[in-house]
Amino acid sequence: MSIGVRCLAWLLMIIVPGAAMAQARPPIKIGLLLPYTGVLNIQGTETTRGVELYLSKVGLKAGGREIQLLKEDDEAKPDVGLTKVKKLVERDRVDFVVGPVHSGVALAIRGYIHEQGVPLVVPVAFTRDLTAPGNASPSIFRVVETTDQSNFPMGAWVMKNTKYRKIIIMASDFVAGRHSAEAFIAGYRGAGGEIVKEVYAPLGTADFAPFLSQAIGVQADAVWAWFAGADAIRFVKQYKEFGLADRFPLIGYNVLADDVILPAIGDTAIGIVSVGIYTATIDTPENKAFVQEFEQRHKGWPTRYAESGYASAQLIVAAAESLKGNLDDKAKVRDALKRSVTQITPPRGRFEFDQYNQAVLPFYVMKVERQGGRLVNAILDKIPAVSQEDTWKWWRK
Repeated sequence: MSIGVRCLAWLLMIIVPGAAMAQARPPIKIGLLLPYTGVLNIQGTETTRGVELYLSKVGLKAGGREIQLLKEDDEAKPDVGLTKVKKLVERDRVDFVVGPVHSGVALAIRGYIHEQGVPLVVPVAFTRDLTAPGNASPSIFRVVETTDQSNFPMGAWVMKNTKYRKIIIMASDFVAGRHSAEAFIAGYRGAGGEIVKEVYAPLGTADFAPFLSQAIGVQADAVWAWFAGADAIRFVKQYKEFGLADRFPLIGYNVLADDVILPAIGDTAIGIVSVGIYTATIDTPENKAFVQEFEQRHKGWPTRYAESGYASAQLIVAAAESLKGNLDDKAKVRDALKRSVTQITPPRGRFEFDQYNQAVLPFYVMKVERQGGRLVNAILDKIPAVSQEDTWKWWRK
């Protein structure tokens, strides 16, 4: 090589190192492990919409790198979820995983995620076991509450703010439904209430008549219920058709009256009282902007799943920005996620992580009302932030 060519090459290295490095940097890969088919497909789709909305706001870039989304359908099945997360980690080499929805899937992939060290941001699955000592992992960050953080204090709220002293429990017979019911029962009984009947139906139940009939003849003041997605639509409608709505007011966890399914349920949902971390009616600048942007894009109001997906993307982008896109050291990435939660303001409002990377945040008690021609979850009350440790007193001895 001549002296002139060598000098030219040297000059180019000095002049355009930044451009060369930028071209050489691969995209940040975010794997979405969510149900896009089956009874929980609504939750998967809505979570994805929230993630995509925030990433579009930042131009699909973070820390000077492009962002690439890879979607895998876990079908809300633990074995499928484990297979799909292995694909995302081992074949696709994702930097982050967002998901799942199904609590059983979350528990099934927990060990693998812990071993691999790939950060998992959990936007929906809320079994209490995932972030309790013994299962908590430095790689798992949950941006929603546990089954207990909302349902346990809701039991005491019902005793204090209603005249319901005897309640029937009806819930989906899987991890999230069972754990939520157990938490509400513990809080309600602890405040002096009486549970007179417990009824559990399988996921995907088409005909609730055999389960609803078990409430006939029972002396109670209300029914507390946990059903989600398509199950919630069928349950609430059949509850009314069965004549139980006239006898027992319906209360429960907010999956029962998600914003996204209210149009499908119709006026039958009016009057349902539930607890959760988000409603599109939250009156803050951040939430108003989020609702407006989401409605422009999807012609409807955002749900709790869309908001949690949005918050998950906010957290990941903030962490990547703080590290200037350098994500090779997984320990540093995990530390950045932990720190970055204080730098974001999701539509629900600010929250923090406890020592186990579990969100600590307040809850809203809501009632379905028709406002301006739209069914909404109007805020009745706000329960102050409850940590998962505050709920351990009844189950983690």
